[in-house]
Amino acid sequence: MFSREMALALSDLGHVVRPFGKMDKPGPLRDRRIAEANDLPGPVRTAAFAGSCLAAIARERPDYVISTHVNFGPVALLAKRMFGTPFTLVAHGIDIHSRLPRMTLAALRYADRVVAVSQWTRARVLSLGGIDASRVVIVPNTFNELNFGVAPPVEYLSKRYELEPDDKVVLTVARLDPGERYKGYDRILEALPSLLAECGKVRFIVAGQGGDRQRAEGIAAELGVSQAVTFAGFVPDAELADHYRLADAFAMPSVGEGFGIVFLEAMACGTPVLAGNRDGSVDALDGGRLGKLVNPDDAAEIADGIAQLLHRRGPDLWFDRQALHEAVVDRFGRAAFRETLRGVLSGLPPRVLPA
Repeated sequence: MFSREMALALSDLGHVVRPFGKMDKPGPLRDRRIAEANDLPGPVRTAAFAGSCLAAIARERPDYVISTHVNFGPVALLAKRMFGTPFTLVAHGIDIHSRLPRMTLAALRYADRVVAVSQWTRARVLSLGGIDASRVVIVPNTFNELNFGVAPPVEYLSKRYELEPDDKVVLTVARLDPGERYKGYDRILEALPSLLAECGKVRFIVAGQGGDRQRAEGIAAELGVSQAVTFAGFVPDAELADHYRLADAFAMPSVGEGFGIVFLEAMACGTPVLAGNRDGSVDALDGGRLGKLVNPDDAAEIADGIAQLLHRRGPDLWFDRQALHEAVVDRFGRAAFRETLRGVLSGLPPRVLPA
């Protein structure tokens, strides 16, 4: 998503963009008539994709290269050494760790710019060592605000999930995968007994599929809250906004989220949100201005925070659906993203061809 939004923003700024993607699909990039690179059919080997990118750089000699995933940083670094092409790398958070390959780490150290999507991600980049802090800039994620707006809840979802009129709905959108447990759905399950005791009829809907579902269902059964939990499985994009609007609160108390676009989407639909206070979610909630921040390891604090949202206790902005929509679009919408990118690109050095 970040790659697509960046390409669209760069096009709006007047740049000619040649997007490359391992699994490129028809979409807005074609509709905008951006100059295209050759498509590679289906999932291909990473090495073949990297080779295609380098060949295109050699052939077309772009003014700069932007790699929206650090794993392809070595390709950009090689292009800089061969052709003098400046490059930017984008760091998302979980992709930055102490076991990065040597060439990926070198690419981060020699990049003309490193874009981090949050303060937390920037700190992770700098913790690797040997990276000039002045070259690591923050460009928060954006989202397509046209797809997420304020509207009444739709009846078809209430029927699907067999909701009663007085049910309070708490929603999480996350893949149910062992590698995604950091998103905090376990902690919400642990918070449910206290939340049910305080708020009465609460339904926790988990939108997402994956191999961790059976384990999560077991936790709900052990806690005696299975009747209050609905594992919705995969939710198509066309239904996602309706799920946000169905919810009385959106909660994802993560401990390793680089940013959290789902928070932006939920808030744009007018739904109050709860997030953890230890990762990039803090930036997505604008330091707590746009939503509730809690200790993601404390089930009691999570329960209390969700209860505050369900009881509408907190700043007026959190519960004024239209005002919340406008606030998140103003802070993180496409126009804000575009202007941030303009500033980042204006500071890039000119291309210096090797001697």
